[in-house]
Amino acid sequence: MCGIAGWFNAPRDKHQLESMLHCINHRGPEGSGIYENEHVSFGNTRLAFVDLAQGQQPLSNEDGTIWLTCNGEIFNHSELRQKLSGRHRFRTGCDVEVILHLYEDHGTEGFKQLNGQYAFALWDSTNRKFILCRDRLGICPLYFTFDGETLYFASEIKAILCVPEIRRELDLATLQDIWTFWTPVPGKTIFKNIQEVLPAHFMTLEPGSCETKSTCYWHLDFTEQSWTEDAALETFTNLFDDAVRIRLKADVPVASYLSGGIDSSMIGAFANRYGSELHTFSITFQHPDYDESEHQLQVARYLGTTHHVTRCTAEDLASVLPKMVWHTELPQLRAGPISMIPLSQSVNTQGLKGVLTGEGADEFFMGYDIFRETAVRRFMARDPDSLMRRSLVRRLYEYLPDRKQFRGLELALQEGLDKTDNMFFSHLFRWNNTARLQGYFLPEIREELGNRPVEERLAHLLPPGFEEWRSPSKAQTLEIITFLTPYLLSSQGDRVAMANGIEGRFPFLDHRIVEFANTLPQSLKLRSLQRDKYIVRKTAETCLPPDIAKRPKFPYRAPIQDIFRSNAFAGLSDLLSEESLKETGIFIPRAAGKLLTKALAGTMSSEMEQMALMGIVTTQLWHHLFIKNNLPEN
Repeated sequence: MCGIAGWFNAPRDKHQLESMLHCINHRGPEGSGIYENEHVSFGNTRLAFVDLAQGQQPLSNEDGTIWLTCNGEIFNHSELRQKLSGRHRFRTGCDVEVILHLYEDHGTEGFKQLNGQYAFALWDSTNRKFILCRDRLGICPLYFTFDGETLYFASEIKAILCVPEIRRELDLATLQDIWTFWTPVPGKTIFKNIQEVLPAHFMTLEPGSCETKSTCYWHLDFTEQSWTEDAALETFTNLFDDAVRIRLKADVPVASYLSGGIDSSMIGAFANRYGSELHTFSITFQHPDYDESEHQLQVARYLGTTHHVTRCTAEDLASVLPKMVWHTELPQLRAGPISMIPLSQSVNTQGLKGVLTGEGADEFFMGYDIFRETAVRRFMARDPDSLMRRSLVRRLYEYLPDRKQFRGLELALQEGLDKTDNMFFSHLFRWNNTARLQGYFLPEIREELGNRPVEERLAHLLPPGFEEWRSPSKAQTLEIITFLTPYLLSSQGDRVAMANGIEGRFPFLDHRIVEFANTLPQSLKLRSLQRDKYIVRKTAETCLPPDIAKRPKFPYRAPIQDIFRSNAFAGLSDLLSEESLKETGIFIPRAAGKLLTKALAGTMSSEMEQMALMGIVTTQLWHHLFIKNNLPEN
């Protein structure tokens, strides 16, 4: 992986281009390169995995008519190279060079043959086309904006903001989206007039025009097929083994994160089959309710890996809050991304730069609480007065440390039971709960934003056939669109890993596994309230200790409440002063002050209050870093 940046439809300016690349040097600290002509200027900061000596970018085809700069990895490049080598002369062993020759032979149709994670810019001088393209699930980020007819693009927004002509403005509608979905709606950013290329899309432009054509080359499809359990198990095992194998292909070692759950543990078990020494990395917390170290160490000992543990205190987490906001470029309502920064730093400290990680298993094999919760709520809706049906909530959230929360959850989850026909039913409860936190916005902000229905904000992202799919498939689609891509793979994924020059690789997001999983009937994914990720768990039983293979899902969480009471957080308290809040002009100072007082006293009564304060603090930080200040802060 690396960082890319540049522009189209503007004169050369080497100093400007180098400035953009310098701003994202953390993504690729091992070198950089640029390409310029009268139409296009782009470059790359390199984090080298394949062909360390000759894989510098940008790259061109044999006659220099097509140029490419790419952030990412093409995991099936060896197979593609064999197909293409009879017709093309490869100049390097770099994995992304296959994109050039695929495009020469097949045009944009060739993008469908790529198995990997990628975001790239391609200039075709013969056909006078400029193309921006992003991988199927949006693992690699890619942002763009226009200044007149000039398109600027980069792996991170901060590089675009290095261009003096680009204005820094808050997009209030996106702020409202974050305080509803936890993230921007895909395609949008918190900056007005700066957008992102949608996953599985490519954009095409021509010289002298700012008209763009955006094309979707792949989409989610939950059309079920008939599978026997044995056939599904064999197919998944073979696909997963190959997905892990090809993600270990590199000229440098690739490590693995280890959370103690079955997803990362399975990855470690399969990765252990290839190579002599596997390094695994875990994070633990001082707060016992969030600590999974016992299970992490059990798996590491069972697999015999070289294991590294990063133990985070509240002081550690609070101290990296500004860095987290700087790298995610967003306000955050959750604390998860914060702890991933010291974890990726631990990998960097060991001299490694790539890790396997388990994102995707819960979304595509139905491991999250929200899938079971939706099934329970549909069951409750048939008889809302039934105390027995309501009590099933206790079986959903057995990991909650405070058992007193169950009574409140039982009552809260009855909300909206009359909306089971709504295609967003599975997520409305979560979204409505988060949206209530907008009560901390100033009245004039709430009035300006109004009540924007989620249908209007998400409808353009729904894949073909969505309305005809069964309820579980709709829930999976919404989780992928509004949580996996814009949050887990961005704020909690790429951005906090690449902050320390670490590339995440995701076997469960191999598009072959995704397409296979989406054909499975629900019974092979979610079999009962206690048997989620059924096929994954059956596979895990063959390579992991039984108690790990059968261990219930423990959501990854970081202790927000401890952060607010740390000494390191006290240094950020000025951001919540009445003067600072008035200057930003988003939140009600008195309400924010009350939240802070409760946090310092340790009397916050709910997770929603913790999320509200985290959202206010990080919005204030974001404003300080990106709007108030004229220059980037590293």
